[in-house]
Amino acid sequence: MASSVLSTLPKQALSLAIAAIVSQSAFAEKALDDVVVTAGESSADTVIELETLEKMQATDLEDIFKQTPEVNVGGGFSTAQKIYVRGIEDTNLNVTVDGATQAGYIFHHQGRVAIEPELLKQVEVHAGAGLATDGPGALGGAIRFITKDPEELLNDGEDFSGAAKVGYFSNTDGLKLNATLAGRASDNLSAMVSLTRQDSENIEDGNGNEQDNTASEIDSGLVKVVGKIDADQIVRLSYDLRNDDGTRNVRPHFGAFEWNPENKQESHRETTNVQYNLNPDNDAVNLQANVYYTRAFITQNPDDGRKDGAGVKSYGLDLRNTQQLGKQQLTYGLDYRQDTGYYINPETPVDDEVLDVYSLYLQDRVALADDLTLDAGIRYDNYDLDEDNGQNHSSDGVSPNLGLTYQLTQELTVRGGYASALRGVVVKEAYLLGYAEYDSEVKEQKADNLELGIDYAQHGFSAGATAYQSKIKDALGRNGRVISNVGDIKTKGFTLYAAQRWDATDLSVSYNYNRPELDGEPLDDGNLSLGTSTGDTLVASLSHVLPQYNLELGWSTEVVQRLTELPDDRQPKAGYNVHDVYAYWTPKGNDDLSLTLTVKNLFDRGYLSHGSYGVDTDDDVTVIGLNEPGRDIRLTLAAKF
Repeated sequence: MASSVLSTLPKQALSLAIAAIVSQSAFAEKALDDVVVTAGESSADTVIELETLEKMQATDLEDIFKQTPEVNVGGGFSTAQKIYVRGIEDTNLNVTVDGATQAGYIFHHQGRVAIEPELLKQVEVHAGAGLATDGPGALGGAIRFITKDPEELLNDGEDFSGAAKVGYFSNTDGLKLNATLAGRASDNLSAMVSLTRQDSENIEDGNGNEQDNTASEIDSGLVKVVGKIDADQIVRLSYDLRNDDGTRNVRPHFGAFEWNPENKQESHRETTNVQYNLNPDNDAVNLQANVYYTRAFITQNPDDGRKDGAGVKSYGLDLRNTQQLGKQQLTYGLDYRQDTGYYINPETPVDDEVLDVYSLYLQDRVALADDLTLDAGIRYDNYDLDEDNGQNHSSDGVSPNLGLTYQLTQELTVRGGYASALRGVVVKEAYLLGYAEYDSEVKEQKADNLELGIDYAQHGFSAGATAYQSKIKDALGRNGRVISNVGDIKTKGFTLYAAQRWDATDLSVSYNYNRPELDGEPLDDGNLSLGTSTGDTLVASLSHVLPQYNLELGWSTEVVQRLTELPDDRQPKAGYNVHDVYAYWTPKGNDDLSLTLTVKNLFDRGYLSHGSYGVDTDDDVTVIGLNEPGRDIRLTLAAKF
């Protein structure tokens, strides 16, 4: 499989990638902390840690995934941002917050996923169809956002702690305030609350142009209570919300044009989750249950007083147990979710659309020998959709996976595997309720993913490569008012990484090549809800600690190659190279008091993300997508007490 992928790669891409690996110490992924390649139970290819988010002063999705080359975020600013993993749009991924699925798709001109980085402990990314435990419908993979726990904010013997942050951002003349309180009422009960307010004016791009109607007022919060029933049982109750209001263009991911007027918009997301864990001193029982409710909606309020909007609400259950049987670790469970798409317009009532998904799954990990591990799993999913026009769409099927990991030496590991994922017909884009409908013969989608990888680690140095080939059969797309199976999406690509760690210094590099196609034609900006093509991407970073000054300095860069492999009616996507730097200072030598200075887009580069829309196809000149922000000097003062 690897040879079939590598044979398709351009020579200049291979040269750049090989040079990145061979140069060893020149670059590296700060992956020893921030990006961890695993084959473990979590199925995460990438783990983004809190430390990284704080030092880069992350404010949105683009900041969160900036150093992950397999992930591209386009849209220009928070409310319009969309995530692409290996070129596949997040509408085809399983996205969760603390185990609660964030289902649905509200408006194709706006992003589907929204979360405040300040609330996060870490983010896990699994690219491509993977394990049975990744959830139903994970055609392009899974993203898991994991929020902070109160116990993690309390030191040993501490019953109360608090933290406050104030940040300023020069590009948008923005101000961000965060306050977090955590307390322990007893040895068995702890709680926390974290509130964030961010106000920002319009974005200015690197060419000095103000992007009209990109100002935001964002309120977000997290409340979490953790109770230990006894030594074996823990219950977590959490609630998080995010409100993002402002005057926006009707199509926020496009610029302000006569055909794209402004109006007042409200964007809201909330998630309530109860998680129960039972883990006695017994290899047969390690139980976890999640019961959750999520709701997300967008409303538009034009000056004529008419209120228009749409949303999706979900509730669900995931119950799983992990059992240790000698050298075998077996995870099995069931999940259920109901999604309801609804339209908000008292003048034009539209029927709701309701989806029920029932699933059973089993994932096994077996140590066949000291140096050989087998992963094998299967899940069964049943989809039943009552469309708003009265049509019913039902489908079911199984999704198997099989993988092997072989440790050639203490330092060198090879791995390979196959996985599939099935997705039935789901709730359509909520803004299309009452307008578009599914073809009566529409079929479920099925993804197949093949991967082959190698990893090496010794004496602070690590490196690795993954080659992949995936196919999403019978992908769904819209043509006018009809949603139907439009063809097969095929993707070939590879990822390389290398890292070197010394006592006080980390160097890193990672590189991704990816080419998604729909029936042989490259995906482009017009493939709504499917994906898009991006140029070869190289991410490098360097950090150095000066302990005598309690100071850490860091630099990172993202290099995206010009992309010409696009349909004939699409203009090439210009390449770009963006640099960020930071200085993190703790005057007392601990994190009780810290000052962080970050400069994003250091050289004030004007550029358009490859995940954003490009030029108007009517004249092939006018840029209709939103450019990324220019230089942004961010300064945050944080204190803990």
